[in-house]
Amino acid sequence: MTATGQTRLTAADNVMTIVACNLCGSSDERLITVQSSYRVVRCADCGFVYVNPRPDEATLERMYVKYLPDKMLDPLSWDSYMKEVFSKAASFLSAQLPNNARLLDVGCGYGFFLSEIKAISRIKASGIDVSKTAVSVASGRGLDVQLGTLDTIKFDDNAFDAITMFYVLEHIPDPARALREIRRILKPEGALLLRLPHTTPIVRILSLFGIRNNLYDPPFHLNDFSAKTIGRMLTKAGFVNVHTFIGGTTSPPGLMTRTMTKTFGFIAEALYLLSLRRFTLPGVAKNTIAYKGRHSCRLD
Repeated sequence: MTATGQTRLTAADNVMTIVACNLCGSSDERLITVQSSYRVVRCADCGFVYVNPRPDEATLERMYVKYLPDKMLDPLSWDSYMKEVFSKAASFLSAQLPNNARLLDVGCGYGFFLSEIKAISRIKASGIDVSKTAVSVASGRGLDVQLGTLDTIKFDDNAFDAITMFYVLEHIPDPARALREIRRILKPEGALLLRLPHTTPIVRILSLFGIRNNLYDPPFHLNDFSAKTIGRMLTKAGFVNVHTFIGGTTSPPGLMTRTMTKTFGFIAEALYLLSLRRFTLPGVAKNTIAYKGRHSCRLD
């Protein structure tokens, strides 16, 4: 496929757009799978995995109106699901940042990470989200949360000491642009902490056994990041001291799923430590820390 992002196709009621690789700009791609009628492809030049074609940004905006409420009907379910990840991230950042540092959680959802870090530190934490329901719930809990995105809310240059994004970057149509915007609003030695899924290895293993799945969750997930591809994208956006680590595991509903998630998370953490923090197991969700400027990162 050689078309650029300017080419549009109409499918059902959605306006579809064909895109090039967001990491290297190539249009040379290889099909991985089709899920929910969407093609998931791998860039033949750099290996970045993304959905192509996909709904344009206006269509995605309409689709996201009910995304978070539909995913988690009970807001407390999200707190339980992310508790360990949020707790470890809050401890990690509170050890890195000075008192009264400013932190922005992009895609803050119901605000459970904001509550977590505010409970253990004096960090001034705020958030933004596209879900009116989530913002309403978070605001009702006394949190500083705004409705909007990095594109619609124009923050000042050098505004924040840290920015967090938990399971957000995979949803963004142009993650490279988002990372450049984040770098602009970070202070000179500001930190960016990302939590990202890595779905491709799991899909490949399941395909060997003929097991159908919808793990990519298109079109809501538009990108899939390995440690290598997110490292390259962050470096290209101007970040330094990029490091990927496990950062805990989620606790999904259902005994079987939760047991599997915890087991692979334990294995991933053990391999990471045994490799002296050099190896991260493909297929498990991970954290990546990166800095706008030179910074000594404590990972213990």
